[in-house]
Amino acid sequence: MKKAFTLVELIAIIIIMALMALIAVPSINNIIKKSEENKKNEALNSIYMAAENYLLANYDDYSSLDNVGSSEYIYVLDLINSQYIDIDTLNPNDDEAFNNKDVVKVTRNTDNTFSYELIVFKSLIEELLSQYNESNTVGLLKDDTNPNIYYYKGTNEEVANNHLWYGGHHWRIIEFDTEANTLTLISQQPLTAIQPASAVWDTETEYNASYINTWLNDYFYNSLDSSIQNNILDSTFNVGIYTDVDEITTIKKVGLLDGTQYTRAGENSEGYNSYLYIEDDFWLGNRYTSSDVSVAFSTQPLDYNGSVSMSYGVRAVIKIFDVNIIEGDGTLTSNYKVGTKAANTNDVQVGEYINVPYNGTDNACGSDNKCTFRVVSKDIANNRIKVVLNGLLPTTSAWANNTSDDITTSDLIYTNVLNSFIINIGSQDITESIYGVGNVDRKYITEGTYGVGLYEAGDSYTVPQATTIIANVGLPTVGEMFSGNDIDLSTSSTKTFVDVNTIENPTVSNWYWTMNRYISSDVRNVDSDGKLSTSYPSFARGVRPTIYLKSGTSTLTFSGGKGTAQEPYELQ
Repeated sequence: MKKAFTLVELIAIIIIMALMALIAVPSINNIIKKSEENKKNEALNSIYMAAENYLLANYDDYSSLDNVGSSEYIYVLDLINSQYIDIDTLNPNDDEAFNNKDVVKVTRNTDNTFSYELIVFKSLIEELLSQYNESNTVGLLKDDTNPNIYYYKGTNEEVANNHLWYGGHHWRIIEFDTEANTLTLISQQPLTAIQPASAVWDTETEYNASYINTWLNDYFYNSLDSSIQNNILDSTFNVGIYTDVDEITTIKKVGLLDGTQYTRAGENSEGYNSYLYIEDDFWLGNRYTSSDVSVAFSTQPLDYNGSVSMSYGVRAVIKIFDVNIIEGDGTLTSNYKVGTKAANTNDVQVGEYINVPYNGTDNACGSDNKCTFRVVSKDIANNRIKVVLNGLLPTTSAWANNTSDDITTSDLIYTNVLNSFIINIGSQDITESIYGVGNVDRKYITEGTYGVGLYEAGDSYTVPQATTIIANVGLPTVGEMFSGNDIDLSTSSTKTFVDVNTIENPTVSNWYWTMNRYISSDVRNVDSDGKLSTSYPSFARGVRPTIYLKSGTSTLTFSGGKGTAQEPYELQ
């Protein structure tokens, strides 16, 4: 007769089988996990191989990768649309279909190989929402009357991460609407300095005809890339009396900050020293009296008025749909950024920064021998772009012997400073055909038109363009982009709205000359408060050269950079 298992034996068998299961199950799980991981890696490698082939075929669009450590982004949808990967390919990270946020980040390594990484662009609004906490009393707050609207309040220390680099400009985010999926922005820097109108408006029609409105919605708006224009919404701007800002409203693409928005951002009732305060004078959109317009002053709270005959800074306000960001932490030196970048001077956007090699020995542009310029305008018809130095030359100069006539290339500021900035001192002939290379290599620059007309009280910003000269170098013309205090001329060594490390010679002068006279005895200059003031031509002021770089049929190529103040494009 067969002997049965005893209870002890059965228990022993069960224990042995349990131990075997404990050993086997993790092994099986590891095998499954390893198989899934291998499958994912194979899928990623296929995408990376497709990105590599796409890069080889389109390398001219990603030329900044010539520099070690630089990165570029290839949209996965571009790989699909160009048939480098199959349309049915899923994202190996989540097995979902690819969308316009999925990109392959390509980086050039120190050994000159490329590494690839599949990442997802982030919605800016989603990123900003991570800053919100119900207990916040400063920083990102929720509107009391509309739970979909969030806004910023506090000083620059308390509101440090709402900086956005977008469309060639540095913006501060004022508020965003999670339901409408929109953000309201103000330019971090004054974009120009002009008189707002010939007389204060008291109707919408009069505001629409004002100099400042036409500058914002004609000059500034038309300077933006079409992709940026298409993302700017019509918005209602309050331009009524400062005690009742919505007394008059107007619907525009671009406008000005109103008094209510300014005070809402402040640490006190006037908004003085909030993140919107930049120690610079700039116009608000509201009337103050029948002869004055509201101004945010550099030394005073909001409740002060500026004569309509004065020329203070202009900071644009726009509303845009949410954008996808690729990098940055929202701080002054690391703005949130979208994924647009130029490869040459044809593609560059107004407002972007370009490093131009400098051959001079006067240390005009620092130890790196690169002068950082900012794009003022694009002259497509004449194959050139106008750029202005992001700072000043290392010496001051008188403007001219007198102001009886418009400035010429024979006047003091040319013979003392500007000509020698472009041409090597001691050259017997300044023509490129004979001497070629100057302090700024002539292969980069071309002659251009400079507006030298008078800018008197009561004039439109277009008046200074009425009289012009042709030259190799000039000064900012009143009314142009960056013909104000965008570089921060404040007397303090600590700059409030720019990174001091990006300014050429930041402490040389608190004033700089423009091309334009004011009256028969005075010349227009930009002062440390950001307004256009006047000086005798014999005074020594800072010099901010403006030149034209070649584009169009003589396109100049960038070897790297991102067009920002911290990472300017690098001319080859």
